Amino acid sequence: MRSKTVSYFAWTAIILTTTVACSLITGAGQEVRSPEATATAEIFTDIDTYYVSNQGDDNADGRTPKTAFQTLGQALEVVQPGNDILILPGTYNEALKLEESGNSSAPITIRGGGGVAVFDGQRNMAIGFWCEGCTNFVFENLEIRNYTDIGIGIYFGSDTIMRNLTVHNNGFDAQLVDWEIEGYGIHVDESQGIIIENNEVYQNGPQPQALDRLMGTGIDVYMCTHCVIRHNQSYDNIGGGILVEDGVNILVEGNEVYANDLDATIEEWWDGGIWIDGGHDVTVRDNIFRDNLGPGIQISDEDDQQPYGYVVDNNVSAGNYYGIYIWNFGTSDFPPENVLRMSNNQITGNTRQDAWIVP
Repeated sequence: MRSKTVSYFAWTAIILTTTVACSLITGAGQEVRSPEATATAEIFTDIDTYYVSNQGDDNADGRTPKTAFQTLGQALEVVQPGNDILILPGTYNEALKLEESGNSSAPITIRGGGGVAVFDGQRNMAIGFWCEGCTNFVFENLEIRNYTDIGIGIYFGSDTIMRNLTVHNNGFDAQLVDWEIEGYGIHVDESQGIIIENNEVYQNGPQPQALDRLMGTGIDVYMCTHCVIRHNQSYDNIGGGILVEDGVNILVEGNEVYANDLDATIEEWWDGGIWIDGGHDVTVRDNIFRDNLGPGIQISDEDDQQPYGYVVDNNVSAGNYYGIYIWNFGTSDFPPENVLRMSNNQITGNTRQDAWIVP
C-alpha cells in the first residue's frame, strides 16, 4: 500500500489562508448544494459574486468585472460562505493553499466563467490548488496545468465538488519528496463527501516515465469515505487512470479510462485503468476501461485488510493487457460474493488475457 505523508510544507508558491465555516456531510450519490455555473450576463450583476481578471487590481473591491481583483488569492481573503468567485478568461500563474474551519451550509464556489480560465504552474510550482481542511467548496470550469506535483488536491476535506475541470500535464517532476508523491492530476486524501465529476484528466504523471519508481495517477483517492467519482475521462496518464485505496462507501460510475501507460515493471501489471485496493463497500459500474498498457481493472488486498462489499457491475474492459487482475485474496478463483460481486461486465479482447487471478 502506498504510504501518505502529509503535513505543513514549504513550497515556492503563493500560500494564502482563509477561514471559512464548515457544513453538512453528504453520502455517496448525494449532491452537495452549489450554485449552477453559467456564462450568461446575469453573473455580472450578482451581488454574491467576486470577480478576478488579468486586467484587475487587488486594491479594487472585486464586486464587478470592471473592479475585479487581479488574483484569486486576493478574492479568497474576502470571500464568505454563499459567495462565488468568478475567474474571467485568461491565464493565471498562481498556486493556492487554503485552510478552512467552522460550520456553514452555504458553499464557496470558485469557477471560470465566460471563457477559459487557466491556472498554469509554469512547470515550477508544486501544486495548483491545495485545500487542507476545506469544507463545502466547489471548483468548476477551470483548466489546471503544468504543476510539478499535483494539479488539485484535497486533504482532510469534506463536502467538496470538483467538476468540469480540465487537469493535465501535472505531476511530471515531483518536488515534495517527503510526501512520497508520484505525480497526480486530482488527488484526494483522508476526506469525506467528495464529488469528482465531469472532469477531463490527461497527461499527468512522471515525465519522462520513471520505471524505477511508482507511477502517477490521473485521479488518486486515498482513505476517502462517502465519495463519488463519475462521468470523468482519465487518459494518457503515466500510471493509473483512477486509484481508490482504502476507500469506504465509494461510487465509481460512468467514467471512461483509456490509453494510460501503466507498464511500470517487466511484469506488465503494475497499476490499472482502475485500481481498487483495501477499504470496503466500493461500487464500480457503467465504466469503460480500454486500451490501457496494463490491467483495465485491478482489485487487490495488498495489505491483508480483508476488504468486502466490492461491486463491479456493467463495465467494459477491452483492449488492455489484462481485462481484470485480482490478487492477494488467497484464492486462484474469483473471491466470494461477500468480497466481490461481479455481474453484466464485458471483459473481452484484452491482449494478454481477460482474467488473471493470483492468490
